[in-house]
Amino acid sequence: MNILLVSFLKPDAPSGVRVHYLQLAGQLRRQGHCVDVVTPGTLTGGRRHLIAAIRHLLLRLGPGPRALAGNVAYFLHILWGIDRSCSYDVVNAQDLGSGAAARRALGPGVPVVVTGHFNDHPAIDHLRQQPAVGAAARAVSRWFNWLLARTRYFIGVSEFGLQLIRPALPAGAVSRVVHNGLDLEALRAESNPSDLRTRFPNRRIILNIGQLEGRKNQLLLVEAARQLRKVFPDFVVGLVGKGKDEELLRQRIAEYQLQDHVVLLGYHNEVLPLLRNADLYVHVATHETFGLVLLEAAAAGVPALALAVGGVPEVLHATPEALLPATTDAAGLAHQLHQWLSAPARLRHLAERQAASATAHFGVARLLDETLDFYRYAIWHRRYHLRERALATGSAPRPGPLSAAVGSY
Repeated sequence: MNILLVSFLKPDAPSGVRVHYLQLAGQLRRQGHCVDVVTPGTLTGGRRHLIAAIRHLLLRLGPGPRALAGNVAYFLHILWGIDRSCSYDVVNAQDLGSGAAARRALGPGVPVVVTGHFNDHPAIDHLRQQPAVGAAARAVSRWFNWLLARTRYFIGVSEFGLQLIRPALPAGAVSRVVHNGLDLEALRAESNPSDLRTRFPNRRIILNIGQLEGRKNQLLLVEAARQLRKVFPDFVVGLVGKGKDEELLRQRIAEYQLQDHVVLLGYHNEVLPLLRNADLYVHVATHETFGLVLLEAAAAGVPALALAVGGVPEVLHATPEALLPATTDAAGLAHQLHQWLSAPARLRHLAERQAASATAHFGVARLLDETLDFYRYAIWHRRYHLRERALATGSAPRPGPLSAAVGSY
């Protein structure tokens, strides 16, 4: 099968979406499929300068165009980055905009499957990252609703993610859940070292990994550390990542004099070595469609606690005691951390059950099988409907019934 993966996120983006599509590309190639990946980093030459000029113009045309300037630029990067001489069987877009660009570039004959990594309706997601009001907010909402209305094949990475988006898809759209997954065996076999234990000897190490931003909610962990220090001083919270909240977090750490208890570890492309040295992983995101890092924690053998938001309960379904109410405040989180850190045997049992659940339900083989199954159906479905359309002109024979080998959704 000739497969094109497209995404607005470059291969070096600090995101679980990037981890997902790079892993998917590698696994598909190992099975003998031909896979190309197109991102905004693919395009070279003079068109990059033209896109920069278009973006600059949009930024000067008022609030609506200004709010969409980045999306339009990325759209053009994908549109012009695709080699139209290649014959693709299917496209898998990791976001709505890159999917629309691929449809425009390749025409109606190639089905475009969009994998939805959204944590909310994509317009709300966008406005949470880049706040806007009035005409700008309306332009963002119209843009994403227009993209959703043209999405014919959709994969949700969680049941939460699919139910969130399904009402916005057009009538007749085909969709299914393919839970995210990782090559857990390969991750467990890695042996890259980390100096975390050397840096923090005789301390219980709590980790959090993600972009330093409001949605990831690291401030809650800082506030909880302030409370926890009063009753359990021998711990350190390591925040792994970078982002726009970094300076705010530094200020809060200094204000509370938590320099010995909360440390900013920066961005790490490989997080397994850090996780292997942790006693507990704590995920406090307020919006999360899946939470791939929870599987990385399971692969590393570190127990995880998480706020019960979005698709997180699906990931941690085997250990409901690890799910904290979404309304948990700093005092409540500090209490939970104290309880768990004071019971190492209970933590080990939690880690064992989470690792077993990850192996049983979120391995890469299942992810690959279900994704390929959906690709095959999308290919058949698109060809079937193109033949039906051609039938009206008398240029094609009537299509046969749905093949049992293809299946249906």
